[in-house]
Amino acid sequence: MTWQLTESEAWLGIVASAELFPSILTAMWGGAMADRHPTPRIMYWGQIVSALISLALAMAYFADVLTPWAIVALMVGLGAVSGVLLPARLAMARYLAPPELLPAALAVNSTGFNLSRFVGPALAAGLLALGSAGLVFALAAAGFMALAFALHRIRDVPPQQAPHPATTDGMLTILRDLRATPLILGILLLQFAQGILIRPASELFPAYAEVAFDAGAVGLGLLNAALGVGAILGALAFSKSRDTAQALRQIVTTGAVFALSLLVFSVTGLFWLALAILVVHGAAMSASNIAALAYVQLEAPQDRLGRILALYTLIFRVGPAVGAFVFGITAEVSSLALTGFFFGLAGFGATVGIGTKLLKERTVYAGRPGSY
Repeated sequence: MTWQLTESEAWLGIVASAELFPSILTAMWGGAMADRHPTPRIMYWGQIVSALISLALAMAYFADVLTPWAIVALMVGLGAVSGVLLPARLAMARYLAPPELLPAALAVNSTGFNLSRFVGPALAAGLLALGSAGLVFALAAAGFMALAFALHRIRDVPPQQAPHPATTDGMLTILRDLRATPLILGILLLQFAQGILIRPASELFPAYAEVAFDAGAVGLGLLNAALGVGAILGALAFSKSRDTAQALRQIVTTGAVFALSLLVFSVTGLFWLALAILVVHGAAMSASNIAALAYVQLEAPQDRLGRILALYTLIFRVGPAVGAFVFGITAEVSSLALTGFFFGLAGFGATVGIGTKLLKERTVYAGRPGSY
């Protein structure tokens, strides 16, 4: 819609930033809310507000008053809401699924997310061809309301242990307390390192499709599809519940494969081989992410779970954004192959270094009550 109104790459970036940055600013507030209130209630009201924003987009489109600035304003609101909701959405899984089923529940969620990456754009494209953007916005509003109805029916969610945590317990306090939980801190650091060094490569798929493989738009679609298929396979294959030691080994091992597969992908000149590598890359990414998130959810103190998950989401969103910027600039002054190779190598080194420390900490803290 923004492109149709402006035909400007700059406006596309502005609209994307309008949704991203408010979500970063509101994430910690959302984490504090998740520690105070039942998470399904937070999600319920968030879906209502999101539906109203989507409905406003549809009405503005049909009234022919939708402007780029109006889109920016509404995207700021949608981004702010998504920042509040994400910690609650992640924390809710711990209350809805038994501990032994949590990895499987996260795997189902990951599978649904990756399927939506294919189904959503395809459905939107079909609606745009048959109708208009206003119809897409209206359907999005209906989807938000359907989820709100489902959330309203959730009952018997265990109350949080600390319904009124101190409002001064912000990010600095959480960071200080994480020093007493070195395994969780190590996992967060590993996610940050991988977010900066490994995940940004997928943001450069348009450049890889054109420059590295000369495959155009069809090639870009296949690159994204291969990554998504791998992510689904990884989620399904590694959803089994594991003890702490096994979970840490899975995080480190699949994280190392995640890095090495980027390194190999960046230097291959064969498109079909690149697709096969991306399937492995996506599977390793999904398996590592699911194991890491399940570990944090199960081991984090319940009265601070929302704020720790808020920090987790910040790392997940900020790391790749910063990394993509650096990756793109580096590729511009050198080459895609060289940049991908050294980013993959650095990611592998960071994974091995942090992973070795994690496994050693597990040995040191094993058997100590209350330690992680």
